[in-house]
Amino acid sequence: MTKSKLTDYVINPYVGCQHGCKYCYATFIKKFQNIKDRWGEFCFPKVNCPDLLRKELEKNKPGNIWLSSVCDPYTPIEGKYKLTRKILETITSSRYKDKFSIEVLTKSALIKRDFDLLKKLDIQLGVSVNNLDTRIAKVIEPLASPPRERIKSLKEASELGIKTYGFISPVLPGITKLEDLFKELNFVKYVWIELLNTYPSSMRRLMPEVRKYFPEKLADFNFMFYHFDEYLAKTKNEARRLEKKYKLKVKNIIVHG
Repeated sequence: MTKSKLTDYVINPYVGCQHGCKYCYATFIKKFQNIKDRWGEFCFPKVNCPDLLRKELEKNKPGNIWLSSVCDPYTPIEGKYKLTRKILETITSSRYKDKFSIEVLTKSALIKRDFDLLKKLDIQLGVSVNNLDTRIAKVIEPLASPPRERIKSLKEASELGIKTYGFISPVLPGITKLEDLFKELNFVKYVWIELLNTYPSSMRRLMPEVRKYFPEKLADFNFMFYHFDEYLAKTKNEARRLEKKYKLKVKNIIVHG
């Protein structure tokens, strides 16, 4: 468990993430870990994470735990190492579990494997999605579960009584269609909306893909880059309009500085 500016605590069971999302801004960990591999081509399990967690649950003050901030807790190798499941099992068996609320955010349908533990721990489950087009997702989120499969998993969780929310992230100019996502996510309690983080290393990875595969969207990206205040106002207005139309609460609109 690490203290965080985003919430009280985060748990990142892996260093790196195999989903390889072209827009991801967690690439900064490469610098701190002195990793030379390209983003999406490395993912190292923190195998001692569940053991360390037992003591941390005892000594840390009550608060919210988020899985995860700089990796996906259900990155593909989770199927082999089961670290996220072991973490949830550790919390379930801890006498200190009632000190913490827990939130899980993922792009993977592998989450279905752990519905039993999510329900036991009363976890809030979110799925991150920014479009419904499998072709687009294959380019920008190559190893994540297809968008509709993620949403289907989230709906199955909701039908089991697990608390669910949508995370519309990142909003990609000309690509993300907010209304389509509001329609698909109308069963959740609320949604977050996160605008694209234009962190330089992320843009160096994303923009060549946009130019190659979606050149017709370049004008939309340029509008965001050069008229950001107007772009932001339009996006916020659209979000609030859809909030009223679909009676789906927008918990927050995240804007990166």
